[in-house]
Amino acid sequence: MSANRIATIVRAPRALAAAMLCAALLCAGNAQAVSPSPEPPAPALLRDGLTAPAAPFSASLQPYLQWRAAHLVDWLADGSLLITTRFGDTTQVHRVAAPLGERTQLSFAPGGVLEAAARPLDADSLVYIGQEPSGRTRLYLQRLQEHSLQALTEGQYQESNLSWSPDGAQLAFVSNRRSPNAMDVYLLDMRQTGATPRLIAAAMPDMRWRIDGWSADDRHLLLSLSAAAAAPTAEAALQIADVATGQLSPVTLPADSTARRSQARRRHDVSSQGAALQAVSARFAPDGHGLLLLTHALGGSGSQRFLHLVQVDPISGRVQVLSAAASEDVEQFAASPYGRYIAYTLDDQSGASHLRLIDQQRRLETPIVAVPAGVIGPLSFDAASRRLALTVESTHAPADVYVLEPASGALTRWTESETGPADVHSFVQPSVLTFPTWDRPAGQARELPALVYEPAPGSASSAGPRPVVIWLCSGEGNECRPRYAPLIQYLVHELGYVVIAPDVRGSSGLGAELAAAGAGPLRGDAVRDVGSLLVWISLQPGLDRQRVALLGEGFGAYLALQSLAQYADRLQGAVAAFPPPLQDLANVPSIRSPVLLVQGVGEAAAPAYEAARLREGLRAQGVRVQYLAAREAGQFERRSGRMAYHSAAASFLAHLLG
Repeated sequence: MSANRIATIVRAPRALAAAMLCAALLCAGNAQAVSPSPEPPAPALLRDGLTAPAAPFSASLQPYLQWRAAHLVDWLADGSLLITTRFGDTTQVHRVAAPLGERTQLSFAPGGVLEAAARPLDADSLVYIGQEPSGRTRLYLQRLQEHSLQALTEGQYQESNLSWSPDGAQLAFVSNRRSPNAMDVYLLDMRQTGATPRLIAAAMPDMRWRIDGWSADDRHLLLSLSAAAAAPTAEAALQIADVATGQLSPVTLPADSTARRSQARRRHDVSSQGAALQAVSARFAPDGHGLLLLTHALGGSGSQRFLHLVQVDPISGRVQVLSAAASEDVEQFAASPYGRYIAYTLDDQSGASHLRLIDQQRRLETPIVAVPAGVIGPLSFDAASRRLALTVESTHAPADVYVLEPASGALTRWTESETGPADVHSFVQPSVLTFPTWDRPAGQARELPALVYEPAPGSASSAGPRPVVIWLCSGEGNECRPRYAPLIQYLVHELGYVVIAPDVRGSSGLGAELAAAGAGPLRGDAVRDVGSLLVWISLQPGLDRQRVALLGEGFGAYLALQSLAQYADRLQGAVAAFPPPLQDLANVPSIRSPVLLVQGVGEAAAPAYEAARLREGLRAQGVRVQYLAAREAGQFERRSGRMAYHSAAASFLAHLLG
């Protein structure tokens, strides 16, 4: 891409005409209007061999499962907020007009809403992606004043990554409508009635595009391309797409730039031939002078271990590191529309988040200490750059939305979610320990962190060697974090178990080297980390080495099954929930301990026939298998499905460990 062309893209001001949308644009539709459907009852989950919990057990568990959360979606142009929260059995979009104001339900998608985005410059429109029973999705445009809903897509594909152009006239999204195994970028012109999605960028099989943002002049999209199976924290190659022509150009630095030469020496994927820059996430910079990147590279000598935030000018090759020097990853960032403020969060060694605010006008960076301790979700500035919305979740509180005023530092809570009858003040705050692993990369045993939830000292459940549940919530780009987890609190507070959540190799937040050490063909090394933790547990006098079980979801389910096969003599059994495709599962004949297999329906889940084959294969070799399965997509995202899963898991572990 030529220097002049990049300059045109990144330095163009936002079109002034976008400030006023014509009435025709606001009323333009792309499909037949549809009426909101009443929410049908979900079909019964498939239950096979489950042990019915005793009445006292059910009574003690239920208070822990009566809660809901609120997650930030977007700002509306009138200054109100869009959030997602559960209403009834499903998650829907709601509007909150003022701090702690009423939650007004906007969407009524039968299967719940997966993603939503407010239309820029318009307080009356939003788009959302609804979950179909088949596991596919459908895109809808909703107008609030007219109480109208229009289906924009057919409901036959997987769609995600909604992104409005700055003037609100075009909508980009990612879909597999061209090929089931490739996620392409499509564009809808919202000014044309009945417009069909237009292909902008096609992906090769088993690859996926991600939309990182629009240029200020609405003419270009910043995209990144990665393998479909890549971890969410993996870096991807950046490209700029011309919206009119679909022409793709890699984002590169000038060949003679210092940063380019330095990066080429450190990384094999950047060479003098001009390979694209790579980033975990990226945006066009609001000041019109380049790009904002979250990356391991470009930060100077010794900085590649952790993710940092940089601003890059592809014309001059100038690179400026914006985030403070730290031995921890930058998780996410957001820039205010006029460029004065940049907010970002750091992930500390305990898994908690820390918010920092850069005032570029004053050249000042400030840690925001008023934010409650916990894990911070998405960040979003309003159109006037006066407020920053964020989601905060902790071990004692489900996710809620807060708003920060950068000019004054004032923080205001906008939602307060219900926690039900459970006493959240008694919930255990996890401590952090490290345990030695099997490898010695620097001549001594590598150590990995783990979160430890244990009964309060002096409580009746804290006496004697305690049973252990290893909660496998990390690996393949995921990190164990101190989130709101009522099931874990129930196991600790009511059953007296110690729950240990290790960060195995392949996790985010531990640096680039350790993340790569568990990627792809090396994923089996994460199983060996579980073995190392079992050795550590056997040496602790307060833990019962004879009563250890596993609890894993997603990739953690794969880890649980592989660990059962490899360490059968040390484990009593495992809950394996929502396992990914199981073709890489090895040594299944070695599994002898009981298993609770929970099977979902969806793009990332193991196919039903794989789960059924595993279930019957284990039973044929004498393994006691309990089986809980969804009959349609999204059932375990519903309140009823989540409660059924947590009840089954708690009952299984109670019978297993006593």
